[in-house]
Amino acid sequence: MGKKIGLLGGTFDPIHCGHLNLAFELLEKASLDQIWFIPAQMNPHKTEALPPASLDHRLAMVQLAIQDVPHFVLKDLEKYRPPPSYTVHTLQAFIAEEALNPTPHHFYLLMGEDAVPGFFQWHLPEEIVRLVPLLIGSRSGVWQSDWANFSLPMREAIQKGLTPTRLMDVSSTLIRERLSQGAYCGHLLSASVLHYIQENRLYQ
Repeated sequence: MGKKIGLLGGTFDPIHCGHLNLAFELLEKASLDQIWFIPAQMNPHKTEALPPASLDHRLAMVQLAIQDVPHFVLKDLEKYRPPPSYTVHTLQAFIAEEALNPTPHHFYLLMGEDAVPGFFQWHLPEEIVRLVPLLIGSRSGVWQSDWANFSLPMREAIQKGLTPTRLMDVSSTLIRERLSQGAYCGHLLSASVLHYIQENRLYQ
């Protein structure tokens, strides 16, 4: 039987403790075998500007952040694909690759509850929930919102995927702002990532 793999995409600019906490909580709650981190070349909702750090820098930071964490794996698929990075295309690529495996992996799409309100604006969201189950880290395990923009398959996938987790209120934007001001960020980033940022003079 194939492994249960959680897919966590994002710009990771930079990767921080909130990302790691979400991944580890969902790994344990859903009894996953691995989490694959997939840094995007470009967020399709932010195509007006490139991410502050290059993809190579962000790949390096993710590798540093997860190198000592069991079951966490870096995937650089998006490095070899034209931007922007659409989740549905990433899923299709992994599923097509696994079709050649005699024991194909079972994929789950991971996200925080903050991503849910805009999920209907993603590229082909109904195809996403047809391809894979969702796993959504949620403080309460309940999500209340206006469902007007969501189809029935999307609503069902969201409700089924809601998973109570302890979420850390951290954002990459906040970290970049603090770094640009010279503020301490050791409580928000792994030491290896912070050292890499300082060494390469990122976000200054």
